[in-house]
Amino acid sequence: MSDPTTPQLRRNSLGLPELVFQGVTHIAPATNIVFTFPIIALKAGPAMPLSFLLSTIICFFIGNTVSQFSRYVPSSGGYYSFATHGLGSRGGFLATWSYLIYEILGAAGSTGFLGYLLSDMLRKEFHVDIPWWLVALAATALIWALTHYGVQLSTRITALLGGLELLIMLALGIAFLLHPGPHSSYVAPLTPSSSPHRFGGILAGMVFSILALSGFEAPAPLAQEARLPSKFIGQAIMLSLGSIGVFYIFASYASAIGWGTGDMAAFASNPNPYYVLGRSLWGAGWWFVVLAIVNSAVGVGLACTNAASRVMYTMGRAGTLPSGFGRIHPVHRTPTFAIAFVQLAGMAAILLVGLLLRPDYIFDFLETIATLAVIVLYIMANLALTRYMRREQRANFTVWRHFVVPWMATLALLPVLFVTVYPEPAWPNNLTPYLFLVSLAVGFAYMQWREWRHPGVLDRGAGAGENQA
Repeated sequence: MSDPTTPQLRRNSLGLPELVFQGVTHIAPATNIVFTFPIIALKAGPAMPLSFLLSTIICFFIGNTVSQFSRYVPSSGGYYSFATHGLGSRGGFLATWSYLIYEILGAAGSTGFLGYLLSDMLRKEFHVDIPWWLVALAATALIWALTHYGVQLSTRITALLGGLELLIMLALGIAFLLHPGPHSSYVAPLTPSSSPHRFGGILAGMVFSILALSGFEAPAPLAQEARLPSKFIGQAIMLSLGSIGVFYIFASYASAIGWGTGDMAAFASNPNPYYVLGRSLWGAGWWFVVLAIVNSAVGVGLACTNAASRVMYTMGRAGTLPSGFGRIHPVHRTPTFAIAFVQLAGMAAILLVGLLLRPDYIFDFLETIATLAVIVLYIMANLALTRYMRREQRANFTVWRHFVVPWMATLALLPVLFVTVYPEPAWPNNLTPYLFLVSLAVGFAYMQWREWRHPGVLDRGAGAGENQA
């Protein structure tokens, strides 16, 4: 048991709304609409909404895994506790290592690209030259400060930013519907035959649609700070996934109508189709869309930092990471060392890619590595749920929920993993699979070294961070 005089995370401080927006902002809807929808349109054409409909169903299968684990093992360790219970100490550690790669690099990709985007727009629109890395540093500092000073502060700001982001993009979607593009058909986005490769194109679009929906599991690591965690965490995961799934279906439908369903190839090939549409419909009001992107990048940074730092805190308490990660600030009741590490590691990744390669590569490069990490994580978590329920919760085990659904999700993720690495991406993204494998090898080597230095520490970490509230 922990010493009652030792500072702890602030229990019972988060309700269902804060938890839902933790998932919503982690998904980063505005960022995905602007940067991912054109990729989906390349595959699915105007039938993007059908790709998102099917992808949302698949993601509910994936969300079932996190929801079920959160019901039986509510924990600040999130995937660390889940995977360790199902896969054992070593499998759990490696799954969590993949999770941390995903969280840190996913947030860094958004923050770094925000720096590049704002710097480029200020230079083109106002002839103001601010270095991209300075903007990225300022965004990192803001995220660091907000997460450092308390989970209630950061989650409430996350909810505010997420709500504003959704309202702006919703208004833009309505404008698209009211001002359809040339040769638009209101029926085409709902017709599989409108896809360039019919159902095959819709399936190909699902690959990136699933990736655009990832992040819904972010409420799980806040279990120790949530009210009624065994109930609210699962509800928040499903509500955030369902709300953004419906929102994406609407936004993709509206985008196809606004551009013109007869020429989606031009939408897919345009470097920034939402800039073209936004400027033509809103004029200077296009900056509201830029505001939504800023909100999205800051919001996802807050959500990722809160999630990753709680997992690292739990690992620090368990001894699988150095003890500094397990320290809580006596006043703010946040894992400040873990928060600092997440921000510094993210900034290092941003600068390495932006300075060694090019700043416009930051988003694709880091997000591709994060994508590989989250696919591996989801597959391992699905396996862990089946094993955990059969071994430790046999009385509650059901074939459908704990075997069929997780393995359907896994089978759906395998083609996503395949398409991410084959055909080989163009340079420099062709480096990303190798860098991900290297990062996993580093995690494996660290795990072996940690167990050698502290025998038995991996096994002792299995129940760390569990919330008995």
